[in-house]
Amino acid sequence: MSQFSFFSSRRSRLLGGLLSLVFMSSMGVAWADGSARTDDDDPAVNEKGVVVNNILAVLRDHTRVVSTVCVNNLHEMRKVQKQLDVEETAQRSFDVGLVRDVLESDMESVIKSCGKDARTACGEGVGQGDSRLGKICSQLAEMDMDSEGDDLQ
Repeated sequence: MSQFSFFSSRRSRLLGGLLSLVFMSSMGVAWADGSARTDDDDPAVNEKGVVVNNILAVLRDHTRVVSTVCVNNLHEMRKVQKQLDVEETAQRSFDVGLVRDVLESDMESVIKSCGKDARTACGEGVGQGDSRLGKICSQLAEMDMDSEGDDLQ
């Protein structure tokens, strides 16, 4: 009977991984098409962009822990980044400031939701074989749960 439970748990893990892969494919794997903005005129946006990109580096290595909330927040952030590009190209200074504020807020949402997923991935050993990911995981572990993660750079 214990042999059956071994195969059953292994099958469940494989099925869970496969379902995660199918889910991420259907969501367009939000981080596959780029990264957060780090070249903005606003240093606060750049700082948050670095944090988001570090979190995404962890999640790229461990996609099965990525939540729907994280993917949705990434999608919203990407839409606002594209809108900011449009506003900057059109040189509409009022709209640029407003869109930049929305982007910063969306980045904070990504940091909160995806940061939680990244901490889960780190807890499952993601950073053990890669010094960069290990450093990010250490910083994630040290972050206060209530902070926005601005020190993860």
